[in-house]
Amino acid sequence: MQFWPKPPTFPFTFQKNLEEAGRPISSNSSEDGLLSEKDIRSLRSSRSPFSRTWICICLSHLILFAIYLATIISLRTEVHRLRKHGPQLVNTPANEALEWELRKFDTNDNQNGPFSGKPREEIDRNWHKLLNSENIIIESEYMKQWGRENYGVASPDGNGFLGTLNVYHELHCIKRLYQYTYPDTYAKGRTSGDIERDRAHKDHCLDFLRQSAMCHGDIGVITFQWSPDSLVPVANSTFHQCVNWEKLDTWTKARTVDMMKPGWLVHPTKGLAYPEGNEW
Repeated sequence: MQFWPKPPTFPFTFQKNLEEAGRPISSNSSEDGLLSEKDIRSLRSSRSPFSRTWICICLSHLILFAIYLATIISLRTEVHRLRKHGPQLVNTPANEALEWELRKFDTNDNQNGPFSGKPREEIDRNWHKLLNSENIIIESEYMKQWGRENYGVASPDGNGFLGTLNVYHELHCIKRLYQYTYPDTYAKGRTSGDIERDRAHKDHCLDFLRQSAMCHGDIGVITFQWSPDSLVPVANSTFHQCVNWEKLDTWTKARTVDMMKPGWLVHPTKGLAYPEGNEW
């Protein structure tokens, strides 16, 4: 008599899994334990809440990571902007032209530099070129923001108001102090009253430049070294945080106006402001 081995039994069957999941076994299921298509769908749906939870967790982490990454990129961009353009605390149209860079000052020959040494035509030309575009047109919207639209000097052309950037005022003062050093050249023919007004003007310039230096607060460090040509220590050159002058000067020249040309600017009650122009 031949005996066939009894099929092994397993502790886990598809039917048992469905029963534990609280799902009824379909009548379409076969007796050999195979599940029908309906039972397979039922089994999958019984596990779907768990799968959906993991999917939600993963998506949440991805979203948080994307936010974190975007924040880091935004902060790096802002830090780069601040280092390059500064905090821009002053409300001025020139902010769009402001760009900072590290620079060492030129080492010029003090006796024959482009702006130093005894008076000569080259120096006068350089000062004229540097200051000739200092007066510019300021848009009305800025004058309103500053509360100056009611007493600002308007352009006779009606396209804005007259103004100048502080840096050109500083340069103007430096030029005047240079000229004051050589009265035989730059004070010829002046009356005692003219000379006294010039002296008062120079006092103004000195104090204005003092305040400007303290305002800018250049914190580049000057160090010292010994030199075979000097008993006392000599100073080294250092790096400075400087505005990109070419960019700022180009911006200024694009909106410059010659407010001192003869007959152009008229005082409301006193007549022509510069009847014969003015030399700078």
